[in-house]
Amino acid sequence: MKLKVYQINMDFDKYNTAFLSYDNAIKTAGIIDSSIYKCVFDGNIEANDLEQVFEILNENHPVGYNGHSLSVSDIVETETEIYFCDTIGFKKLKDFDSSKCEPIIGHKMLVIEPHKAPYEMVIPDNLEALQQAVQGYIECTYPFDDNVFVIGNEEAKLIGLEGNRRINNEIYAGNLLLAADDGYGGTMDLTEDQIYKYSEKFKT
Repeated sequence: MKLKVYQINMDFDKYNTAFLSYDNAIKTAGIIDSSIYKCVFDGNIEANDLEQVFEILNENHPVGYNGHSLSVSDIVETETEIYFCDTIGFKKLKDFDSSKCEPIIGHKMLVIEPHKAPYEMVIPDNLEALQQAVQGYIECTYPFDDNVFVIGNEEAKLIGLEGNRRINNEIYAGNLLLAADDGYGGTMDLTEDQIYKYSEKFKT
C-alpha cells in the first residue's frame, strides 16, 4: 500500500491539538489544520488496510519512517483518501489539503530489502535518516557506471545481517539504498529512467 503519513509539528501547534481526538481537536481549534502538519513518511507499506498500517507503524517502523509511532491526531493519506487517526479507528477527512503540509526534505531513492523487490522512497536528507534506513553506520560504494551509488551498513556482514543482493560479484547484506550522486558529495533524486533500470536489475 502506497501512502503518506503526516504528524503535527509542535512548533506550529498553537492550540495544542497534538494527540487530541478528532472531536476534541475540532472543539479546540475549529478545524484540522493541514498547515501545522509535516510529512514523516512517503512510501510503501506491506499492508491491506489501515488497521494493519497502524500495527506496523507501532511495532516495526519501515525504512524511511521518521516520526513517532502512529498515534491519535496523525494523518494517513492513501492514493485515494485521507484519514485522521482517532481514539478508536480512523475518520475519513474531506477537506484536508495535504499540499499545505511541510514536505519531507530529501531525495527519491530505491530501497532494496532482502527478499523484496526494490521500491521507491523519499529519504530525508540527513545522516540519522540514512542510518535508520540501513540499521547502522553507513557505507557508500560505487559499483555502477553512472552516478548511482549504494548506501549500506558498513558492519552488515560483521554483525550478521542477512544477505541481500550480488553486485559485481560481491554479496551485499542488510538493507540497501540506491541514490544518485550530485557530484558535490551529496545526493539527488534518481531519475525515472534510473528507477526503472535498477528496479528491473534487482527485482529478484
